[in-house]
Amino acid sequence: MKFLKTIPLKIWVISASVLMIFFFSWGRTFNNYESISYDLRFKLRPVLKVSPDIVIVEISDDTLKRLGEWPLSRDFHASLIDVLKEKGVRMVVFDVLFSEPAVYDDVLAKSIKDAGNVYMAVALENPQGRSFPLKSSTVIADLRDTFRESCVGVGYINADIDPDGKARKVPLFIKCEGSLYPQLALKVAGDWLGLDLNSAVYKRGRIVIGGNYSLPVLPEGSFMVNYPGTWSSTFRHLSYVEILKAYTDEKQGIKPQLDLSILKDKVCFVGLTATGTSDIRPNPLENLYPMLGLQASVLNSILTSRFITPVGLFLNTFINLLVFALSLFICLRFAPLRAFCSSIILGSVYFIFAVTVFVFFGFWVDLFLPLFIIALTYIGSTAYRFFNETKKRQLLEKELDIARAIQKSFLPKDIKEFSGITVSSFMQPAKFVAGDLYDILTVKDNKVGVFIGDVSGKGVPASLIMAQTISLFRVFANQYDFAHEVLNRLNKELYGRFEGRFVTCLYMIIDSQAGKVQVSSAGHSPVLVYRKGGNAVLEIELGAGMPLGVMDETEYEDVAFDLRPNDKVMVYTDGLSEARNRQSQEFGSENAKRIFFEHGDASSDRILGVTKEALSRFAAGAPQHDDITIIVLANLRKS
Repeated sequence: MKFLKTIPLKIWVISASVLMIFFFSWGRTFNNYESISYDLRFKLRPVLKVSPDIVIVEISDDTLKRLGEWPLSRDFHASLIDVLKEKGVRMVVFDVLFSEPAVYDDVLAKSIKDAGNVYMAVALENPQGRSFPLKSSTVIADLRDTFRESCVGVGYINADIDPDGKARKVPLFIKCEGSLYPQLALKVAGDWLGLDLNSAVYKRGRIVIGGNYSLPVLPEGSFMVNYPGTWSSTFRHLSYVEILKAYTDEKQGIKPQLDLSILKDKVCFVGLTATGTSDIRPNPLENLYPMLGLQASVLNSILTSRFITPVGLFLNTFINLLVFALSLFICLRFAPLRAFCSSIILGSVYFIFAVTVFVFFGFWVDLFLPLFIIALTYIGSTAYRFFNETKKRQLLEKELDIARAIQKSFLPKDIKEFSGITVSSFMQPAKFVAGDLYDILTVKDNKVGVFIGDVSGKGVPASLIMAQTISLFRVFANQYDFAHEVLNRLNKELYGRFEGRFVTCLYMIIDSQAGKVQVSSAGHSPVLVYRKGGNAVLEIELGAGMPLGVMDETEYEDVAFDLRPNDKVMVYTDGLSEARNRQSQEFGSENAKRIFFEHGDASSDRILGVTKEALSRFAAGAPQHDDITIIVLANLRKS
C-alpha cells in the first residue's frame, strides 16, 4: 500500500485512461456513433463501378398498376422466367417469398425447372448469438416443396438491421432446424465461382470457403454490404412489366422499346421496389432503399472483390491507444493553445486517414472513438493543468502573501507627524508585491528624511530589489548628512547587482525648524510644492541624475529650497502620472498638479484622499499599469 501511495497522480490518470480505452474498444460502447461515421464515409466515397453482369428487374409502381395488385399472379412469374430463359439469362434470382399455395403454382414450378437457373428465397426467424454460424429457431417463410424441388438454389433474405433501422450488414450463414442456410446472393455467388458453401469455416475475421477463398466478416459472421452507390446511380434497372411487353411486341412483329438481347449471360435479381412496400429500408446512403439492391450489392461485391473489411478489435484497440498516446504527447508537450491547434490537426489527419483507407482499400477502422479520445484527452489534460496550476497558484499566493507581509514590514509604520511635519502616504502595488519603495525617518539634528523610489519592472523581482535598497538606505541615511552623499553611496552598493534593472529615487532631508529642504534625485519624478496663498504649484527643478545601479561613478547633486509655514510637499512615483484609463489615456502630471493646487489648503490626509479618488474615477475599469506611491507632507510650523 505504501508503494501505491508513491505513484504520481499523473500515472494513475493515464493508467485509468488506458483501461477506459480498452473498455470502450472491446465493449463497442460507441457502436451507434461508429455507424454514423461509417455512413459518412459512404457518402464521401465516389460511386463504385458495378459488375455489368448484374441486372435488377423491378416489380415497381408501373408493374403493379398494369398487372394488378400485389402479389402478382404466379403465371406472370412463369412468363418472365420463360422470357429470361429464351434471352439467355445466366441466373434468375427471386427476392420474393413463395411460402403460400396459389393458383398456377404448377405452371410456375414447370417454368422454374425448365429454366434450370432459378434461385429462390426463404425468410428465417431473426438469428441469435454472437458466434459463427448464427442460429435461428424457425423458418418463418419457407419455400413450397414444389418450388424447392424445381429451383437450383435456395437462400435466405434476412438482413441484420441495426438499432437505427439501417441495413448495413447481412449474416452469410444461419443454422436453422439442423440445416446450414446461405445468404441468397452468397448462394448465387458460390455457384458462379464454383464454391462448396458447406465447407465454410470462420477464421480470424474471415469466412473461408473451400480452403482458399475467403470473405471479410464481423466476429459473428456478418458481412458488411458494400453498396456501390445510390439506388438510381448503380446497376442496370429494368421494369418487370416492360420485359414482358417487349417480348410480346417481338412476337407480334412490333419493334420493342426495350432490347432484350442485353439480358444475355446476365444475373437478374427480381424483386419488389414499388413505393410504400415493406421491402424498402434505409441504408448508409439513402433513407429509402429497396432490399433487392442489398442482394445485388452483395453479389457485386463478391464478383468485383470490393469488400468492406472490418479491421477487428485488436487493430482498432491498438489504433485507439496509439491515437491516445499521440494526443497525450501533444497535450503534455505544448501549451494549451498550441495543444488545441495540434489536436485539431491530429484529428483532421486521422479523419483523412480513416476516410482514405475506406475509400481506396475498403478498410473500416473506428473513427468516432479516436476523435472522441483526442477531444477527451485535450479536455482532460487541460483540466488537469488547470487544477494543477490552481494548486500551484494557491501555494504561490500564500507565498506572495508572506512576501507582501515581509515587504510591508520594510515600509514605515503609519506615522502622522514627524518633527513638525505631517505625513500622509499611500502605496498600491500593481501585483501582489510592489517595486515601489519609500521610507520616512528621523535623521541627525531632528530632521526628517523622506525617501521614495521605483524599481524598474514589477512583481517579485522588483520587490526583492526594493527590500535590498530600503535596507541599504537606512544604513547610509544615518551615516551621511547630505542627500546626495546617501545616493552616491547607494549607487556604488547597487551597481552591478541587478542585470538590466535599476532604481529611480529621490531623497529629501527636511529641516522644519530652519524651513530648509535639500533634495537629491536619481532620475525620479519632480517634487511639487504648494505655498499657501500662491497662484500655482511649484515644481522643483532637480538635477538629471542617473538611476541607481546604472553607472558606477555617478555623482549626484543636492537642490535646496525653502519650506515656508503651511507649505505642502507632494512626491510620487510614475505609477500616478502614467496611470491609464480604458482608452489608454494617461492620468498625467498636470492632473496631479491641478488637484494639488485646488486642495492645497486642506490637510495632507485630505489632499491624498482627493488624489486617490480622482485617480480611481479616471482609471475605473482599467487594469493597473504600474505600482503607485504618493507621499504628501505638510509643514505645521506657523508663520
